[in-house]
Amino acid sequence: MTNYYYIASDKKLEDGNASLQFVETEEWLIPGFDYPIQREIINGVEKHWELRELLQYIHNNTAPYDVCTVQIAHVINPTELSIQNNSSILLHDIIDPKQLVLAEGQLLTINKV
Repeated sequence: MTNYYYIASDKKLEDGNASLQFVETEEWLIPGFDYPIQREIINGVEKHWELRELLQYIHNNTAPYDVCTVQIAHVINPTELSIQNNSSILLHDIIDPKQLVLAEGQLLTINKV
């Protein structure tokens, strides 16, 4: 079973580093997201170093902006995209990469203000 993390933002997302399998997607909207999907991570993020890399990716992409939003969701079957749980957090409140661990069907909105 393959886990997917989908990433959307109100700003253009740049390529990540090669340590995570970031795949650029055609921008498309999944019900439950406020912004178009721009990237997906195949095989999800489960290990601590992967979570750390994802958090660094988010920091790198939000650094040029004073205010922006990034949304991430964990989906197992991309043909049956269903967001069942929404939560949000301020970027500066993320002190541990483990806060990015998402259950299947969970969407996390990260706001930089």
